[in-house]
Amino acid sequence: MSQLARRAGIAVAARHAPRVVGAIRLSRYNDSSTSPEVQEEMITLAAHRIGGVLVGWAKDIDVSALKTSPWEREELLYWLERPDEWDVLVWQRMDRAVRSMADMANLGRFAKQHGKRLVFASGPGGDMLELDFGSAMSELIMLILAFAAQLEGQTIVERNQGAAARLQSLGRWAGGPVPYGFQPVRKTFPDGNEGWWLGEHKETADIRRAAIARAIARKSFNSITDWLIESGAVTPSNHRARLAGREEDPESRWMPTTVRSMLMSALNRGHLVTREGTTVRNADGSPVLQGEALISDETARELDEALKEMAVAALQAPRRRDAHELLGVLVCHWCTSNMHTGSRTEGDGTQTGVFRCNSGRHGKEAPKPTVTRAITVAWVHAEFIRRFGFMRQTQIVRTPGVDHRAEIAELESNLEELGNRLPQMRGAAADVVMGQMNGIAERLEQLRSAPVEPPKVQEIELDTTWGDAFREASDEERRQIMLSMSIRVTVGPPTGWRRPIEERLTMEIDRPDPEADALEDVAYQESM
Repeated sequence: MSQLARRAGIAVAARHAPRVVGAIRLSRYNDSSTSPEVQEEMITLAAHRIGGVLVGWAKDIDVSALKTSPWEREELLYWLERPDEWDVLVWQRMDRAVRSMADMANLGRFAKQHGKRLVFASGPGGDMLELDFGSAMSELIMLILAFAAQLEGQTIVERNQGAAARLQSLGRWAGGPVPYGFQPVRKTFPDGNEGWWLGEHKETADIRRAAIARAIARKSFNSITDWLIESGAVTPSNHRARLAGREEDPESRWMPTTVRSMLMSALNRGHLVTREGTTVRNADGSPVLQGEALISDETARELDEALKEMAVAALQAPRRRDAHELLGVLVCHWCTSNMHTGSRTEGDGTQTGVFRCNSGRHGKEAPKPTVTRAITVAWVHAEFIRRFGFMRQTQIVRTPGVDHRAEIAELESNLEELGNRLPQMRGAAADVVMGQMNGIAERLEQLRSAPVEPPKVQEIELDTTWGDAFREASDEERRQIMLSMSIRVTVGPPTGWRRPIEERLTMEIDRPDPEADALEDVAYQESM
């Protein structure tokens, strides 16, 4: 045969070689025994054994076969929707393909309908397995193997759940997706054993605390989401990818639902939480911890109040009947009482809204002031923006410290008391007291070895100014802002003919005098 004929024969053979797609699946990337590299090598060898040519790969990483069918895996779905572009689908093992009899039956039905071959590089006994759907016996073998894979998957789930429950009861982190703001660290626990614990991850913990500060400042979930995106904050999935040394997903995005879950989670205080978000508690009702607290109890209470207000804003109790846009802010200069709304009849018979003092403490020498409502509101809002609008909003976030000195003193006192009682005890009573003393002694040893760490106060500067917040706010929200800043606007006496409004209104921050406040507190304490 001539050389030209041999080359033509080789070309024809190559065109008729089975077109192979290699399918890789991995539940967790750090599983070295079934890493993508190992699977790829075994699939390539299997493709060569059947004389096939690799035309593509379906690499689905961080995908569970228990939770997803082949049609729910992005890269594998690409090839399943294009059956004309391949002939053989090759996996390393059957459990890389499915862990469900139903999924295997659907996959077999698809292969039979489209005339495809399913090959597993490592079947029973370690040899290559190819399923021939032209035989009823092959279909039975397929279902038996799929049942074994399903049973193994369920056993793994039960084993993992049992191990997780045991670790959680001991106060260890049981594994799983690493929460935002944390990183797994090894720790020696009070029982002397080592285990995993969720330690603070500085970069993402600061981002999480900054988001909490914005929520306490009554920023919406959408607003916080926009801030996270604009500031380029790493997403939770990419945070986990960085910790695992994996490549980040450029398509990963912050979503308001993710922000909401993060803000509402008791993980902010280091608590172990269920899938439903509730705190897991010990028999005595105390929360089970699995990591460091990122915020203090005080900040957690402020956050909880803010979230409740955001959640029930539409269901809040109706405002007072005499409420208005400057209630608590606008007061009479003479009696310091709140100004109230009313109306004034003009010469043409029309009614004009006014603010007036209704206090009964005024005499003839102190006439009650009255100012036009619309003009006053406009002046107060404009003056606020002029004086405070350029200032950036800030929010305080507190991180708890570690100081067991008070508990140590109390335990030492209890230990001394029990020690004095022990000589008078006999029998079972003495055994109980001795057990209590041993327990207290062990607790004291743990507390004394713990370093004293002061609490941390972090002032988060928000990305908005008071002017930005004031312009976007409703009248009621503007009133709350001014009240939170202790702003007081006094209305001067109605002297002079048509005295300009700006000469009658005075805006100031009503801060109490520290010395006077202290003297008042002392007087109150002495009167009790």
